[in-house]
Amino acid sequence: MPREIQVAISTLDGDGCGGASVGERRVRIKNGLPGETVSARVLKRRKGEWLAEAFEIATPSADRRSAACRYFPRCGGCSMQHLDYARQLALKEDGLRQALSENGVVPVSFEQPVHGPRFNYRTKARLGVRVVGGEVLVGFRESFGNRVGRMTECLTLTEPLSRLLVPLKQLIAELSAPGRIPQVELAGGDAEAAIILRHLDPLTEADRNAIASFSREHGIRVYTQSGGYDTVLPASASATEPYLGYANPDFGLHFLFTPMDFTQVNLSMNRKLVQSAVLGIDARPGERVLDLFCGIGNFSLPLAASGYQVVGLEASAPAIERAGMNARHNGLSERCEFAVQDLYHADCLNPGQADYLVLDPPRSGAGPNLPAWLQTTGAKRVVYVSCSPASFAKDARILASAGFVLEQVGIYDMFPNTAHVETLGIFQRPW
Repeated sequence: MPREIQVAISTLDGDGCGGASVGERRVRIKNGLPGETVSARVLKRRKGEWLAEAFEIATPSADRRSAACRYFPRCGGCSMQHLDYARQLALKEDGLRQALSENGVVPVSFEQPVHGPRFNYRTKARLGVRVVGGEVLVGFRESFGNRVGRMTECLTLTEPLSRLLVPLKQLIAELSAPGRIPQVELAGGDAEAAIILRHLDPLTEADRNAIASFSREHGIRVYTQSGGYDTVLPASASATEPYLGYANPDFGLHFLFTPMDFTQVNLSMNRKLVQSAVLGIDARPGERVLDLFCGIGNFSLPLAASGYQVVGLEASAPAIERAGMNARHNGLSERCEFAVQDLYHADCLNPGQADYLVLDPPRSGAGPNLPAWLQTTGAKRVVYVSCSPASFAKDARILASAGFVLEQVGIYDMFPNTAHVETLGIFQRPW
């Protein structure tokens, strides 16, 4: 049986977990807020600390709100449904402010947080699959563990994807080896959806017939995956259209992508982020923009549609292929040029001349070549999009050392009710 403790919570960390102590031991408590006394179950012990989940709140905080989802807090898909939404935004902004302060960066302007719908926003997810007592479970992993949550719906997923959870359980239960299906990935566009079914054993003919029937009944594309992403294949040999799509009507654009491509999971917030990034360039038509870590062209194409000449670089060959396809699809090939380039490699000290830089790197940040880019490109303005306040702040320090001023910065709540957040910063060289 898990150990039960009663503790007074004194802090709230950036992951939305309350902080407390039991003797000399630190405890992180999901579903706990500062000022509360709670009863909690210790679910895991890790590196000298306990990870626990509050199940009874003796003294609720004024910031506590009733969770909209009946699976909270056990489901690990969300971490902050119990916290007032204004406090969620403040917590994320405080994390960014602290990271910038620790790196000695003082922005000229801190913009108001940008946010959108709090539920039914997520268009992509990787869900665990597990068979327990003959029952197939499909859902997010539980808090502080690897167990799969028992779910029949999800308020974070878009409604069409949420409605697939029960049928997916039924499909997997019909397969010859349901215990050998470890995960399923969901991906949705504006009008279509797809799933990728990971399988550890070869599928039988009966399995493939069941999958084909599921695909037809629910109007969803199904892919199978026996290994890495290079093994993803359409479940049906007759499937001819591999692409999903999403529109950005602000720029009159339509993007094609596969379920394996990286795309932002919150399409309405992505529109706001792209709009702000393009406005942040604030250039004359015809000037040259270098879009580093460009992906499938999420920023490149709106920039091109705004009249700029854009060069997009990215390490992923499939993403670059998709970016070029999207440029042709939207009639922007003459204003866009894309190339595969490992931007972390020492050979990429000079990615080319540009008036402006757009950076949208992975969580690890822009990488070791950033100081060289600031010298060799000749860019006078940098728009930096980040999914990690910590790496953004470290790179902001490098930009400041190169003479750039952080004119404005702010958070975009791409992932409501979770600890994740996007940051947009605009840097200007003052000469």
